[in-house]
Amino acid sequence: VVAEKREPQNAGAKTLFPAPLARAPGKNLVVVELSYAPNAAPPSTAEQHPRGHRHPGSVYVHVIEGAVRLAIAGQPVQVVAAGGSFFEPVGAHHLINENASATEPAGAFAVMIVPEGAPLVTPDEP
Repeated sequence: VVAEKREPQNAGAKTLFPAPLARAPGKNLVVVELSYAPNAAPPSTAEQHPRGHRHPGSVYVHVIEGAVRLAIAGQPVQVVAAGGSFFEPVGAHHLINENASATEPAGAFAVMIVPEGAPLVTPDEP
C-alpha cells in the first residue's frame, strides 16, 4: 500500500558525469550525486511509503554522509550509513529512498550503467 500523502525524501539528484561505454555499445556510465534533506516524517515501511521507482540499469550507491533508509521490493528495509554501499539490480522496484535522520542531511553517489537515451529513473504511476 502506498501512502499518497507521504512525499519522497530524496531532496535532489545531480548528474555529475555521463559517458558512453566503448566496450558496451548502447550503454552509458552515469554518476549521480544524491542529496537528502533531514526527514522529520515517521520512517517509511514496506506497507506505507512514498511512490517507488525503477532504474533501467544496474545501480551501485555509496553513502558519503549521514545514513539512508532504503528498501527494494521483496527485501527488508535497511539503513546504510556513511561509508556503506548498496546495489540495485536492473529493474528492481525501489520502494523506500529517504534520509534516516530527522536532523542531519545525508548524501550519496550513485554509479549507474544504463541504456543510451533511457531516463535514469521511472517513478511508479500514482
